[in-house]
Amino acid sequence: MGASPGTRRLRMARAAIVGATVFASIASSTVVVGLDTADFTSPVVAVTTNPIAPNGVAPDAVAGPASARVAVAVPTAATDPDDPCEAFARDYCDGVPAPRTTPKDVVGSCADGETRTPTGTTDTIPADGPVPEGAYRIRIEVERGLSIDGECFAGEVLEILNDARSWGAAFAAVADESYDLRLVLASPATTDRLCSPADTAGIYSCRRGNRVVINLMRWETGTDDYRGNLTTYRQYLINHEVGHFLGRGHAACPGAGQPAPVMMQQTKGLGQCLANGWPTESEHETRN
Repeated sequence: MGASPGTRRLRMARAAIVGATVFASIASSTVVVGLDTADFTSPVVAVTTNPIAPNGVAPDAVAGPASARVAVAVPTAATDPDDPCEAFARDYCDGVPAPRTTPKDVVGSCADGETRTPTGTTDTIPADGPVPEGAYRIRIEVERGLSIDGECFAGEVLEILNDARSWGAAFAAVADESYDLRLVLASPATTDRLCSPADTAGIYSCRRGNRVVINLMRWETGTDDYRGNLTTYRQYLINHEVGHFLGRGHAACPGAGQPAPVMMQQTKGLGQCLANGWPTESEHETRN
């Protein structure tokens, strides 16, 4: 007797996970899906043009002396060990909520109101000034063709990361190859390519190695739970994805009426927790 449909489906799910994990291992890339994190499509100064290769992976490099920088604990697993379904077999996994609908009437504070076409290449936002000792060097890029003022976006990102309520680490912008972290704002399609083989489905953001990719859809619209509170959602989105870069794993809602941990996958829903864009006290005290 042949296997039942349920058994065949389970085998397919396992095969998808194993196969994707092997692929990711061969590629020697770390993939962590934030899953939190319409094509709004400003000119930015092109200091560095970063073409995206056919496979969607732009070259990453960390150069320059690192003696003054804090060591980054980056997990080496091919995918998030807590939830492989999110990256590779979402269609086959049980208990993974469907993406929440997103409001379409929200316009972000950095949008310039013009319609353009995303190109799949990115412009590096200009940076000058000294990098403080011990600060993470972050290169911020915006996909060419988005209706976003790149310098405005970079300013918001740095303001969030250097806020006393964030992770307690300093971040300074650079525009060369000496970065520790490369943060890219991209259209949904480009996000999918840069995050592959993780399945961001055009609606999620991700962290891959020392690159964070922020999906423009999320930056511009937030989620239903954050309707009317886009500023807090953006704080959450940046802190969550950069939290992965800093070695933090996912967290669960600690209880009804409590602030949601910033490493909770809040885009998928807040559950009984309250919206929160900053690491909680316990997240500051405990490394996941």
